[in-house]
Amino acid sequence: MSNLLKYIVVPLGLFFVAIAAIFWILLPLWNNIQSALELKKANAENLAQREKLAANLRHLIGQYNERASDFVSFSQAVPAGQNIPELLVNLEAAASENGLIFSGVDFKPQDSTSLKIKVLKMDIKLKGSYPNFQNYVKALEKSLRLFDVAAISFNGIRPGEINVNPNNLEFNLSVNTYYQ
Repeated sequence: MSNLLKYIVVPLGLFFVAIAAIFWILLPLWNNIQSALELKKANAENLAQREKLAANLRHLIGQYNERASDFVSFSQAVPAGQNIPELLVNLEAAASENGLIFSGVDFKPQDSTSLKIKVLKMDIKLKGSYPNFQNYVKALEKSLRLFDVAAISFNGIRPGEINVNPNNLEFNLSVNTYYQ
């Protein structure tokens, strides 16, 4: 019996102890290792995604820096606010540079369909010759600020009049400009 105990029972007992140790000690450790490996894989995927996003962000910042001058031009074409004093000075200066007499301007803020871009309607009154008036309109066209001529009317020469000074025409110009 001693041999039986020595060669069969003890090895079987050790075998069952080893199996029990695998199930109670090594299997939970293996599950923890598997969880850690899955977490490592998820973190690696997350890191790769964040690096891709950072590269995309660097690319967008580079594009923005390349177009910064466009944004400056836009802010000059469509300023933040009506800025009526500067606008009045520019309109008068353009009139005097083109040989016209600036008679006045009426500013009328308009309701706009856009929430960010607002419209300022101006009714400008000028006196002078038609060629000078054409140059004035061209000067508005070349201005940094955005102007849309909505209507033009003039008077000073009536049908049948002969002795009329063509340099004394009255021009009424309806212009829209924009602001934020």
